[in-house]
Amino acid sequence: MYNQKAFDILSSSINSAVFIDEKAKDFFSGTPVDTQIAEEKLSVSLFNTFKDNGKSLTVHRFEKKNIDDEAVINYLFNGKDLILLDWELDDIVGQEYSLHLLSKSIELPFINFCCIYSRSSNFNEIPNFLTAYFSGLNRNEFNQIKDDYGYLEVEEIQNFKKNPNNDIDTFFSENQIDIEEFPIDKLRCVTKDDLLTYIYIALKNEKYVIPENGFNSFDVIRSSDDSFIINNTFVLVLKKEDSDSDYKKLIRRISDLIVKNKSSFFQLLGLEMQTIFNLNERFIDETILKSSTEALFSFRNYIKDDKTFGVIIKKLLLEQATLKLRTAKLKLLDTTFLNEYSKTIGSVVNPEDLFQLNTFYNSVTVKGLTQEDVLNLNFGDVFKDEKNNYYLCITALCDCYYPNKIEHNFYFAKGKEFNDIDMALKLGDTAFLSFLPNSKAVYWGDIEVVKKEKLKKTDGESDEQFQIKKLESELKNYKDFLYKPFYVKPKVFNVDNNKLINNKIRIWDITNKFSTEEFDQNLNYFDVEYITTLRSDYTQRIANHAFGHPARVGVDFIKNRD
Repeated sequence: MYNQKAFDILSSSINSAVFIDEKAKDFFSGTPVDTQIAEEKLSVSLFNTFKDNGKSLTVHRFEKKNIDDEAVINYLFNGKDLILLDWELDDIVGQEYSLHLLSKSIELPFINFCCIYSRSSNFNEIPNFLTAYFSGLNRNEFNQIKDDYGYLEVEEIQNFKKNPNNDIDTFFSENQIDIEEFPIDKLRCVTKDDLLTYIYIALKNEKYVIPENGFNSFDVIRSSDDSFIINNTFVLVLKKEDSDSDYKKLIRRISDLIVKNKSSFFQLLGLEMQTIFNLNERFIDETILKSSTEALFSFRNYIKDDKTFGVIIKKLLLEQATLKLRTAKLKLLDTTFLNEYSKTIGSVVNPEDLFQLNTFYNSVTVKGLTQEDVLNLNFGDVFKDEKNNYYLCITALCDCYYPNKIEHNFYFAKGKEFNDIDMALKLGDTAFLSFLPNSKAVYWGDIEVVKKEKLKKTDGESDEQFQIKKLESELKNYKDFLYKPFYVKPKVFNVDNNKLINNKIRIWDITNKFSTEEFDQNLNYFDVEYITTLRSDYTQRIANHAFGHPARVGVDFIKNRD
């Protein structure tokens, strides 16, 4: 049922595609199709089957001279929903051209799917090529890994991976692979399976295409043996088949690969939402069309402030988008489908997955639409200093827009990392916790610790009875913790320049401090790095508590805890 929903969503979402192959048919050459060249036949078949299904397909015969031609790149990728990219665009050396074009397509935020589409003899090695190219590692770093684990044989790793029943922990132990001692620090957080893949690639890295300085800007998740998510784009490895001349069979193959990914539901949900917006492109309705441009500019001239004018107009458009989505009937939110699909989902959930879901609820990382865009400090922005202190901007939005009115003195809540992830998931935002995309939970305000009783098993008590007693004690402690009057103190920092330069701002502690002998008039300043932006509801709750707390009166009574 899920596979069918995925197929339906992809079929309605993919309206424009491009097929790139150095042997594709040049439709404007005036020559007949060369039936001896499989790709010429395939490109014509693909073109026809897309057209027969009401879809658009651009067929491009690749030439090396076009590899960095921006006009050609724009022609190939702008407005496309799906990329079908041949793996060897100039025989074996063409792998580098394919990877280069793939990276170009991934850099564009509107492309959802890119298929490496090939009959290559090294088809099974393509995922390793992608891992090597987008790993962020350079050749020297791969050689470091090779130097440390050169005693391993490539065939040994291949044989281990062939049997899914083999135990990775045993393999690591027997071959003295210690994650904490791995030569590349940033790989110590990946799974053991992925780490073994990096070792495998390193042992024969001379055969792979590796950028000179590595890519640090790509966020790569290997979701299955033949699919990746790179910068939110699904990258699939798909073998060319004669049956692909049927559009529906091709889309079915792609959708079947996508549903294997553990985050496919969210990807498909976002894709369906994007399709709804595309089908309802008119954000301006008849109500506003009854007015005039003169009236709008009269309003702008009355306000005499383009920041405020821009915010109002964007808010109107946002409301229009919200209303369209509110009335939309999403296929993935159909009750019958949800009930059926829920039965196939296991009851045990990985805490890391829960953490990421809370991160999605809690925050959004703001980036400019172009590289030239410079963001301003805003309500809900979260920053971190070198000492792992966190700062949440709780300054009113209107003051963030006009910092001169507040003499650039911004209110922040200060927080610390909350390292007990299991407890963070149990307490959630109730305890003024935030879940951030750097995989950290942060507690805002004064930390109060849950008291855990040290219970001992009594004589005659069964294991089940003891576990129940522990749970009851733990739940009681959580309840006490949840209802304590936490204190979040608003702190004032001066921000002379509220523009985020290189993702950082400089903040000044405006509280004068005494030195050992005399009053020190020097102001303490330091740089903090932008991490994310909390969604407005979460930020407002913390701000309300921070600004409301000093006005409260506290009293103490003796409490009966029986």
